[in-house]
Amino acid sequence: MKYHLVTLGCAKNTVDSMRLEQALRAGRHLPVAAPQDADLLLVNTCGFIDDAKAESVEVIRGLDDGRREDQRLYVIGCMTEIAEGEVRAAIPDVDATYGVEQWDAIAAELGPASETYDIPERSLPQFGSPSAYLKISDGCDRPCTFCIIPTIKGGMHSDDARRLIAEARMYAAAGAKELVLVAQDSTAYGEDRGDRDGLAALLEQLAEAVPEAPWVRLMYAYPGRVTPRLAETMARLPNVVPYLDMPLQHGSDAMLRRMKRPSLRVARQSIEHIRTAMPDAVLRTTFIVGFPGETEQEFEQLLDFVEEQRFDHIGAFTYSPQAGTPAATLAEQVPEAVKQERYGALMELAQGISLDSNRAMVGREVDVLIESDEPAQAEGGGSISIGRTFRDAPEVDGMALLKGEYPSGALVRAWVVGAMPYDLLCDPAEGNAD
Repeated sequence: MKYHLVTLGCAKNTVDSMRLEQALRAGRHLPVAAPQDADLLLVNTCGFIDDAKAESVEVIRGLDDGRREDQRLYVIGCMTEIAEGEVRAAIPDVDATYGVEQWDAIAAELGPASETYDIPERSLPQFGSPSAYLKISDGCDRPCTFCIIPTIKGGMHSDDARRLIAEARMYAAAGAKELVLVAQDSTAYGEDRGDRDGLAALLEQLAEAVPEAPWVRLMYAYPGRVTPRLAETMARLPNVVPYLDMPLQHGSDAMLRRMKRPSLRVARQSIEHIRTAMPDAVLRTTFIVGFPGETEQEFEQLLDFVEEQRFDHIGAFTYSPQAGTPAATLAEQVPEAVKQERYGALMELAQGISLDSNRAMVGREVDVLIESDEPAQAEGGGSISIGRTFRDAPEVDGMALLKGEYPSGALVRAWVVGAMPYDLLCDPAEGNAD
């Protein structure tokens, strides 16, 4: 059977789709790039917020409208876990729905392919990217009042370290230069087995098992769980990049209490652990503006906190009520116009800080990981290869624009010669002529 898979949502969904594909290919089913060439259409949905659910429905409806009578349409993932009825109501002709982590059940339902296909080997399981996502756990035990993830995914459960090491070795053997560790809460890894510093131990195992992968990146840390041992382990291991993504959600203690998030004291302590162990560490965070009851004073406290900490990368979201969460029923919902105004003010501040951070890199020698085989054309002629330095995570941060033409996956030594608010301008170092 030939299948076409569409993945929506976050990097964790991308990992789920990869595991589904592994199960399907084990049954000798063949992936195809075009929907019209498929016998089975699969959509791995996101249901984190209402906008994501709406996008999922739009994509499913588009595939349903264009499919032939002999094509099947399966909808899987987060949205069907919590809102299967909404999917069925919007697209009644969906052939089957599955919740999260159901890849083996889907493969079992399809059975082995009736014909033997010559299944091509991709250069990377990550659809040609030099980076591979490694989902180390799923689910969450945190009580955040705005989040539906525990309802969708259930409690936190860590993946087996041996399986993760085997997966990491597979990616490295396929040529991956970067392993990006993701989870709902990566710092909780091993907690379900009674190991408070399980993530530090896992990083040590990965560093030893795949030394040929020069970058290991950590995403989705939880404030208060960034222990001194974790920070020191990150600093000591040569292929763990000095980068940490730690969503903090707000800069006002009153707001954090309403969100049921750790206090600013805890956040500052975690930040201090990282910056003490790695003075050059790059910190990424995310904030929510317009959470119910957010006052102008509380928003100003958020801006003051951002100015104080000078985060290298900031992502921001306007609050979106999610049915089934405590926050959706809170009084004092903030008007949409106020949310947008505050979002703009926060991102304007963040952009200036990001520019300062990038300007501080000018004159430094760095490695640039090339992401695309299709270079851009520079003004006045010549080619520009698109890549990233260790400072930028795939998909969410900035780029490094490097003079010359280099293949995807190349790790090129370069000088930073210019800075923009989100991107760096680089020249190849001597000996790296294209």
